Amino acid sequence: MSRRRIFWTAYAVGFVVASLIASFAIFQFHKLVPQSVDWQALRLSDLEGKPVSLADYEDKVLLVNVWATWCKPCIKEMPSLDALQQQHSDKLAVLTISDEDKDKLEKFREGRGYSIDFLKANAPLTSQSLTVYPTSYLLSKAGEIEAIYLGEQDWSSPKIQEKLQQLF
Repeated sequence: MSRRRIFWTAYAVGFVVASLIASFAIFQFHKLVPQSVDWQALRLSDLEGKPVSLADYEDKVLLVNVWATWCKPCIKEMPSLDALQQQHSDKLAVLTISDEDKDKLEKFREGRGYSIDFLKANAPLTSQSLTVYPTSYLLSKAGEIEAIYLGEQDWSSPKIQEKLQQLF
C-alpha cells in the first residue's frame, strides 16, 4: 500500500472518529444542561426575602445566570455580566440565581457595586437538573429560551451583542 493511500485512509478514519466524538459530546450536552427550566419551581426570592418571578421582568429580554460563589469562572464573568446590564439596562435584565445560603450571597455582593439582580433559589438547583456552573439562559420577552451559554462568557463579544440586538 502506498504512503499516499495510507495517509488518506488514516485521514478518513480520523475524520469519522472525530465526528462520532462530536456527536457524542452534543448528546451529552443535552443530557447535562436542561433545555427547559421551570423557574417557578425554584421559588426565587431577592436577597431581602421578597418572592420574585421572571414575569416581574415583562417587556425585557432576560439573561438568567446560574452560578455559585465557589465557582471561579462564575466569579470571573460577573464584571462582564454587570457591564452588559449597564449597557442595556432599558431592554435587558441580568439575573443571577444561586441556591446557596443568603448570607453567603450577600457577602459576595457586598462592596462590589453590581447592578445585576442577585436571586436566591429556595429550592435546590438540582431539582431542575441545573448542575453545571456557570450556565446562562437567554430568554426572549415572551419567556422563550433563545440560547444557552455554558461556561464563562465574554458578554461584550460581537456574537452575543448581535444575538441580543435580534431579541430587542
